[in-house]
Amino acid sequence: MRATDAAIDFIHSTHLDDIPADVQHLGKRAILDTVGVSLAAAKDEAVAILAETLAGREGSSTATVIGRSRRTDALSAALINGVLAHALDFDDVNDSCMGHPSAPLVPAVLALGEELGASGAQVLEAFLIGFELECKLGLAIGNAHYAKGWHATATTGTMAAAAACAKLLGLDRERIGMALGIAASSSAGMRINFGTMTKPFHVGQAARGGLMAALLASNGFTASADILDHPIDYIRVFADKGEADASRIVGTLGNPWDIASPGLVVKKYPCCNSTHRTIDATLSLVSEHSPSPSEIDSIVISMPPGEDIPLIYSRATTGLEGKFSMQYCIASAILDGRVDLNTFDQASVDRQEVQRLTGLVKLEQDDTQDAVVVNAGGHVDVTINMSAGSSVTTRIEQARGTPEHPLTDQELNQKFTSCAGRTLDPAQVEQALAQVYALQDLPDIGTLMSTIATPAMATAQG
Repeated sequence: MRATDAAIDFIHSTHLDDIPADVQHLGKRAILDTVGVSLAAAKDEAVAILAETLAGREGSSTATVIGRSRRTDALSAALINGVLAHALDFDDVNDSCMGHPSAPLVPAVLALGEELGASGAQVLEAFLIGFELECKLGLAIGNAHYAKGWHATATTGTMAAAAACAKLLGLDRERIGMALGIAASSSAGMRINFGTMTKPFHVGQAARGGLMAALLASNGFTASADILDHPIDYIRVFADKGEADASRIVGTLGNPWDIASPGLVVKKYPCCNSTHRTIDATLSLVSEHSPSPSEIDSIVISMPPGEDIPLIYSRATTGLEGKFSMQYCIASAILDGRVDLNTFDQASVDRQEVQRLTGLVKLEQDDTQDAVVVNAGGHVDVTINMSAGSSVTTRIEQARGTPEHPLTDQELNQKFTSCAGRTLDPAQVEQALAQVYALQDLPDIGTLMSTIATPAMATAQG
């Protein structure tokens, strides 16, 4: 079977009743986490600039902007909410798709679902279908795609959003294929823009691009019918030579469901996932040994080759850069005993002591370990050397929040409550929690969208 046909058949023929209950639950967890981190970012500067730029240029008011007293057209809502979902770099991660699978998907299906008056079950179904295709496409392209400099969240995310929106629109097989073909030419995003506002803009563009592709296809817009089966198709163009493997699409979709195996990383810290296990190890040393920052001589981090590929800043000058600086994250963990949203405020970055400690962090490549790209294989060793000559060290393999050490539902709910509580009132937070976990029973996704609007907007809508 052709890979294009396999993808089309999966999108067209899969229904919520076909999806195991545990996979549906994981999907609701992913949607909850994405909505939560989006709400936490409601006042983010990048979102404000984007909203201001779009003001007066938008269409109908059919969709909600999460956490803001504003309604807009579905395409603009997908764009803005996509930036919201990724603005804090607090959203989930999956090894197969080499990035953040939910951030491009949730904004697209919520915006279109609200415009269509879709049920919660339809939105959940579309989300899980898009998620699965996104992950299997990532496997088909291979890790060299990310290593080369592409932002895979945006490239595979555009295709995922198109697939999910095509499902919501109820497109036939031919038009699903056209949606995928259109989306393939909208897929873009480069890692050089990590640590800037453009990184979350990649995600907003992926959500909007995928939705636009499905809408165009629904009206008869055409594209290649061989988007996964041609010498210059989507997979071969984005893959490194020799790594393209379209067979990863045939017979694998939903077998197993990628959200269950290998699974999803739910972030504990609002920064690049490649820092997380090292932060965990550092915080454990701080908790156990309480090293005085003024007496530290050096912090040595030994990691597998490739662990620091996304970490393009050795010294942060802004909070956004700090999210992609191992040195800054570890210096902050030692100085503050925590890494949270406040860690990446400008005032935190500007502290003289954190900048001094940043200069003491040394990254070493352990060539005895296999190279990694986006997956956290092997182990990391963290050693804190004191000026008096003593040292403490620890080794870590997996961070909390990974599939091997997942957050419980209660822990995820606590993260959501903390994030959403920055924008919503407590009653809305509790209502949103209940609505997402009962998503399959919501007759209209607009009910949830009203809940996750700002308090003023929710009151105005009754």
